[in-house]
Amino acid sequence: MSPDMNTDVTARAAQAAAEARPEFGAFFLARFLDLDISYDDEARTCTVGLPYAGHLCNPQGSVHGGVIATAMDVSMGHLCHRFLSTAVTVEMNLRFFRPLTGRGRCTAALLNAGRRLVHLESRLVDDEGRLVAFAAGSWHRLERKDPDVA
Repeated sequence: MSPDMNTDVTARAAQAAAEARPEFGAFFLARFLDLDISYDDEARTCTVGLPYAGHLCNPQGSVHGGVIATAMDVSMGHLCHRFLSTAVTVEMNLRFFRPLTGRGRCTAALLNAGRRLVHLESRLVDDEGRLVAFAAGSWHRLERKDPDVA
């Protein structure tokens, strides 16, 4: 990593730490990764925009799988929080289909909302709309927020 790149990443980390708050969308990793989190209330989905930056990549130049997993996990967690209740990841299964060499967009959708367990999916596509990764996850609800959902 060049000295300039290292300085930029250090500055990004310092800025993310200074701006971080213990709340959805404002916690350190969301700020450091520069995730763009949005919701579609009608469709009941959460979309997380994942930027492309050198410090997020593996040595081959594609976005690191751990960064992708984090963005997909965030998309599902924010979906739960927005439409159901606060929840925590129980398990997540992730499949990669192609490298991400530019920006990506994860969209999470609800599969089944049980009384305690919620099942979700997240699909990551690149700027050309090609499927990069698919995740399915189970989440444990910590509280109930939506009385219309079992």
